[in-house]
This record gives sequence, C-alpha cells and structure tokens, in this order.
Amino acid sequence: MSCAKARSIIVLSLSVLLLMLGTAVNFRGQVGEDITNDRVIQMVKTGLDDDVIIAKIKTGHPKFSLTDNDLMALKNSGVSGKVIAAMLEASVLTSAVVKIDGKLVELHTLGQAKIGSRLSSASSLGIKKVKEKAYLPGRHASVIASPNPKIEVELPPNDTIDNYIVVRMDEKGDRRELEVATIAKSGLSAAHVVKTSSEDLGSRHYKITCHEMKGGEYILYVVGSPDTIHGVFGKGYDFTVE
Repeated sequence: MSCAKARSIIVLSLSVLLLMLGTAVNFRGQVGEDITNDRVIQMVKTGLDDDVIIAKIKTGHPKFSLTDNDLMALKNSGVSGKVIAAMLEASVLTSAVVKIDGKLVELHTLGQAKIGSRLSSASSLGIKKVKEKAYLPGRHASVIASPNPKIEVELPPNDTIDNYIVVRMDEKGDRRELEVATIAKSGLSAAHVVKTSSEDLGSRHYKITCHEMKGGEYILYVVGSPDTIHGVFGKGYDFTVE
C-alpha cells in the first residue's frame, strides 16, 4: 500500500470518528431538555412520528400548560390525541413540589442507623426497645431559609397536607439526625415536631406557617414515607434556618 493511500485511509477514519463523536455529544445535549407546548407543536410540524415525540416527552423535563384552552390550541395545531394524553400523563405529580422562601427544595431519602437500646420496665417482660435514628448526610441543607420561612407545597393527587410536618433535626458532626421509631412505638419524637398551621390556596397548593422556630436544621417530613424493606427510612425536604 502506498503512503498516500495509507494517509487517505487514516484521514477518512479520523473524519468518521469525529462525526460520530459530534453526533453523540449533540444527542446527549438533547436528552433532558425542557419540553413545552410550543416545542411539541414544533416537533409535530417537522413531521416527527407520535412515538418519537412521546419518547422526547418522557426523557425531557415537561413544562406544559394544559388548561382547556391550551388543549384546544394543541389540537388545532395538529397535535394528536395520543401525544396530548402523554403530555397530561407527564404533568401528573408523583411527589409534592416544595418551595421555601421561593427556593425549590429537593425530596431526599433518609438513611438509618441503630444507635443503641434500652431495657424496658419489668411490666413489659424485659423486652428491649431499640432506639432508631434516621439521618441525612451533610452538616447543613443546601436551602437556607429565613427565621420565618414561607413554605409552599403543591400536592400530588390523592395526597393531603396533613402528611407533611416540620421536624427539627439534631446536628451530629457531618450529618443531621432525627429519631423515627422504636419497637414499642412508631413515629417521630414529639419534642422535635414544630407547631404549624396550613392555608389552602386552591388547586392543591398550600402555604405552611411555622410557629416559634429557632435557627437550626429542619425537614418537612413526609408521614408514612418509610419503607424499611427497601431501605427507605423516611423522606422529606430539608432546609436550614439562619
């Protein structure tokens, strides 16, 4: 093989490789993009198949407006019923959306560590009550709140605001803890539960007001969230009060 021909093959191979890399980078940039009503209409007008559009909806971040007028506008723009149904399905909340002082707070799963046990009274036949602690890693939450935080909650279907309570967490070195259960009694330590009141703002939106809060670590705890079989010892939305 001549040197010139070998160089041509190398150049061609490098060109193909660069093209493939560019395509992969471009594809990764498209995954997880915001999908709006206008974006869906744009995809329809470019001739994309319904299944492709639905796949984009499922892998993206839906930011739809789906009032009755919006649905009619989508239909009149040529969006199929199948795609509109996928938009509606993608817009249904599976967990609450929580904002504290206008900042979006992520839902976190608590880990658990057994920290000791104590013998019960003789009347309970000497059965040990095991003290359990749920925890979040890190000394502080990423969301810093004011001394009188404004807590806004948008609930998913079939949920109630009574399932959300504010609990003070203990600062323990590189993590934050709260007692979640004993063998004899399930639940949270009443001494750490913050007194609150809630206001129904309509459309499954609520405002929670906290009373007598001090600086420290807190979590908006989801009642009934522990699933110990699968290693989940509670869920909640953590924040730090200055």
